[in-house]
Amino acid sequence: MFRCRHLCIVVSLLAASVLAGCAQGGHTLTIPDSLISDGAYIGLINSYTMIRQDFDSGRIMRARARVLAMKKDHADYARARAFLKSTIEPARLRIFLHYLHMAQHLEADKLWSEAMWAYDQAASVTIKPERMQAKRDEMEIRMRQLRLDKLIVQRRWLDRLLLDGVRHYNAPRGLDANDETFARLREQYNDQLEGRASLAIREARRQLHNGLPEIAYMEIESYLRMQPDASGARVLRDEIVAAIPKGIVIPPLSAKEKSVEEAVAARQAGAGAVVTEEQIKAALKKDDLIKARALVHQFRRNGGSGADRLLATVEKKLDASAASLFAKGSVQFRHEHLASAIDYWRQAVALNPDEPEYVEALRRARQLQERLSLLRGKLGDEKNGQGGNDMPERE
Repeated sequence: MFRCRHLCIVVSLLAASVLAGCAQGGHTLTIPDSLISDGAYIGLINSYTMIRQDFDSGRIMRARARVLAMKKDHADYARARAFLKSTIEPARLRIFLHYLHMAQHLEADKLWSEAMWAYDQAASVTIKPERMQAKRDEMEIRMRQLRLDKLIVQRRWLDRLLLDGVRHYNAPRGLDANDETFARLREQYNDQLEGRASLAIREARRQLHNGLPEIAYMEIESYLRMQPDASGARVLRDEIVAAIPKGIVIPPLSAKEKSVEEAVAARQAGAGAVVTEEQIKAALKKDDLIKARALVHQFRRNGGSGADRLLATVEKKLDASAASLFAKGSVQFRHEHLASAIDYWRQAVALNPDEPEYVEALRRARQLQERLSLLRGKLGDEKNGQGGNDMPERE
């Protein structure tokens, strides 16, 4: 009874080990040390039948390991050794050479990803896998270098294009230099650039975490191109550079790319007068919040130190002032002082044009004012004797 129960336990452990090995995709079976010394287990796990079953199922290295683990006093020892010499080893060598030649041809064709896979397969059926694994790692480095070379060139070109694009939103000759439409579109475009920069630094952290520091470098380079004053990002860049494996080279900027980037940077810097923190604070002190907002955005684009902190301060004041003006307008509207309500709401929208409640209230109030004006004008015409026609009004 005890032997039967013991054998059931061994079989259960065996099944679990086999399933675990299959799930992990491995070619060898890890056997607990506590079971290797058990004669019943050895007799079961290394029987000739199990060796043939593994071999016929394509698990050549597992079949080989079973033969080598078999004790000399095992009943199947001689037959297993003969099978190893006549069948397992020739098959293993044939498969190894197949994948090796495939990998070498793929490497010659510079198909790095497929060559990496083929060397990995060759490593799985050799008794000295170190060389194949080294070749597999070499193919991976070349594959990652190719990926980086293609992506970073595209990113650099697109970043330069986007940074240079803001100049198209400068008001042309014939319009006021501070034309509201152009100014608003310019701010929207700059907001999109800032959003792109924020995405880049998030991706830099993500790619570094995922083990692709070279792609993380591309992202942090893009971020610093748009936010050159970000000292924290420079620290992250240094961390990324340290994590890039040997063999991967960051492509340098060509002379032409450098000149284009310098020209774009010069246009960006010259897009407006140099803005200082003192100018922003002076505008805030005078409660000229619209001017302060324009100044702080320019200050931020020029890489001003502490720009994000100043921007948060300005936006907080803008939101508070806009809310106060909207509340005052609402009081005037309830008292039927329509012109006064419109004036307050117009100021609120100027300070916070992205608040739909403010925009909708102003639109409806102006619509009401227009209708009242038309109605009063018609009534005035009737009082002046111009509405005496008895014919019904036709649309």
